Amino acid sequence: MAQKPAKTEASLPDLTAVALAASTAASDSSLDLTTLRLPQNFGTVSGVRKVVNTVPVRKPGNQTFVRVHPGAEWTLAALILQLKEDGECYFVMPTLAADLAQEVRAKQLYTYVGRDGNVALWPVNLPGDDGRLDQWSQSAHSAADMAKNSWVRLVANRHVGAYDVYEAPNVSDEPVWPDLTFREVLNLAFKDRLITSLDHPIVKRLRGEI
Repeated sequence: MAQKPAKTEASLPDLTAVALAASTAASDSSLDLTTLRLPQNFGTVSGVRKVVNTVPVRKPGNQTFVRVHPGAEWTLAALILQLKEDGECYFVMPTLAADLAQEVRAKQLYTYVGRDGNVALWPVNLPGDDGRLDQWSQSAHSAADMAKNSWVRLVANRHVGAYDVYEAPNVSDEPVWPDLTFREVLNLAFKDRLITSLDHPIVKRLRGEI
């Protein structure tokens, strides 16, 4: 059987020519790249499913537009211990409220997503025992309510002691929520930060016991 002739350098495709042609096409001012825009649900269309394994507990960044989940079942009033030095939040069992009265604060946890689809919990102070609430928290609650229907971002205004809220009126796309239940979101957010007794290392540290 006759052997096939080996491919010589001359018979191989000239990849430099192919690259040059592609480069020329890309630099052509008549090329309409807007026709190549990816759809909003690109991940679904392409068969890619994002697996959420981390849920931050933090206020939205001042350069991030967010939406808050409008469902009443997607928010929770909880007892939160927040470490000032690193901002970490711990979920505290209500039965420990009296013992940790100086360390914990009742907060409303709002579920929100950014334009990138990343989900997080936003802790906002609730009124104290005297029924009073600071202006920072009042403006944060107002912003969360606005974010249930439109994309907003918060910017701290030190002069008035509250947040300025900016709305994105030209953004009409709806938020993409993860395929999770609120219970799953909570469990991911506080999977390693749940205080169920006074023997928790964080509590002992704050009490000077370790």
